[in-house]
Amino acid sequence: MVTLNKKMAMALVAASLLASPSIAQDKKGTNLSEKEAAATDSSKAVDTLALGYKLADYARTAKDARAMIVAAKMVDSVTTKEGTDKGKIEGTGKGTGTAKVTTAADLFAEAKTLAGGDADIVAAVEAAQAETSKGVVGGAIRTVQYVPGSTTWTVRFTARGGEPLVVGVRRDSSTPLGLKIFDENGNLVCQDMSGNVTLYCRVNPIWTGPFAVQAINYGGYGTGVAMVTN
Repeated sequence: MVTLNKKMAMALVAASLLASPSIAQDKKGTNLSEKEAAATDSSKAVDTLALGYKLADYARTAKDARAMIVAAKMVDSVTTKEGTDKGKIEGTGKGTGTAKVTTAADLFAEAKTLAGGDADIVAAVEAAQAETSKGVVGGAIRTVQYVPGSTTWTVRFTARGGEPLVVGVRRDSSTPLGLKIFDENGNLVCQDMSGNVTLYCRVNPIWTGPFAVQAINYGGYGTGVAMVTN
């Protein structure tokens, strides 16, 4: 009877260890999985918002009013809440300013301007505006900050292991901006140095832990920056 109890105890211990691999998780390496994590409702929201703004950038360059309507509808479909952590500004740049959030209403207004008086397109804009936005379940967190020239804006987030961390950064001026994400051990796990108006990064963490998201202003003057994340 005593022997049976010991065997049962050993089996229970082994089962508990197998069920809790996070206990032995090595957090000394790079917190980045090569395996793509399954999208969550909140990561889908950030993806939709970032893609909407990228499409708006294209529509503005191509002077495509109908593409701008689609972009506005995508931005309108995402519910956002304002981030409470405004992060930290570091660098040699000085100065103050304001950061403007580009809303769906702004994009609809741009679509009307791009329509150039085309009655059909103007009607399409108004019809799209009249539709009720359902919003994306989970929404996105949006943090807005004015970033002086030659400075770095750092915001820290905790991401869950096995779930994607999605970040979009958008500037409201022509100053060059870069996006970098570091894990808790200082490893660079994602960057977007494309110079586009809207920058994007997706990280697949192995374990739950903190990440530092940096919007780096390489220009000589400041810009408003909107950062969205899940």
